[in-house]
Amino acid sequence: MSAAAVGGGCSKLKGKVPGGDKIPNGVPGSGGVDPNACGGYASMNDAGRKLHAFLEATKTLQTATTAMMVEVKASCDSMGKELGLADADMTGDAKATCDKVMGIIENNLKVAVKGKAAFKLVVKPAVCKVDVSLSASAAASCEGSASANVSAKCSGQCGGKCDGTMSGGVCSGKCEGDCQGAADVTASAQCKAAAEVKANADVSCTPPELTVTLDASLVIDKPKAQQTLEALKKGLPGIFTIKAKLFPLTAAVKSYVTSATELASAGAGLANSFKDQALCIGGQIKAVASASTQIQANVNVSVSVSASASGSVGG
Repeated sequence: MSAAAVGGGCSKLKGKVPGGDKIPNGVPGSGGVDPNACGGYASMNDAGRKLHAFLEATKTLQTATTAMMVEVKASCDSMGKELGLADADMTGDAKATCDKVMGIIENNLKVAVKGKAAFKLVVKPAVCKVDVSLSASAAASCEGSASANVSAKCSGQCGGKCDGTMSGGVCSGKCEGDCQGAADVTASAQCKAAAEVKANADVSCTPPELTVTLDASLVIDKPKAQQTLEALKKGLPGIFTIKAKLFPLTAAVKSYVTSATELASAGAGLANSFKDQALCIGGQIKAVASASTQIQANVNVSVSVSASASGSVGG
């Protein structure tokens, strides 16, 4: 899969989860998302089982997107150092640091070289693999049904047998083996989100292979051009790895946000169905709304930085 194809699947996710402000603060379980904070609700009924799976998915996404922000910050820090920034200049969060670094690179491209064509980029993108069978089994467990009643497909290249439609090397159906794309599950909203998060959020990726060279005939300011070249060499490998991870991750976040919106809309009505655990469940629903906003913010920053950095040299 090309870097361009990966980038094409990463549209920004916007907005807060509606209804999140309808659950009161200061109740048990409102301190943060914790699937095990409210006792044995998961074994009470179908709704409890699905809610527990969804809360686990929320924690997984929080961990995955926070880790991605650490990777984003590290890549921008490494570029910043090559560009002459001191540690004190990069004490802000990932977005602030990356905005500063990319601003310097953008300016250097204007004054140090005759256009971005001065930098020649050759890249073999990182490839992230998803276990589609994992998403299917997770959905089946969440639904409380036999695995045969839950379908999962690979929306990308299939590393094994494609039991579906192949077009341009992309499998749109069940995939026996690793999926170099994203797992797409057919299930109820909460179970779909939980299963896709389980498969798509924690993926194994091969490192990208890339070289960046400078066309001396297009150089105006050699020191600045060389400085920019070294910065790109330091930061682009990490950025391209993030870009590859975003393809399956954004698919999972899309399903997650849909379910989080439905959960928030259910609000107190759903919480009250759990009787003795109602206040605690209400707190967890409110915590999901807050977590969803932060998850989307983390993904949006990662998308923006990966697009800006790789686009700076046509990646």
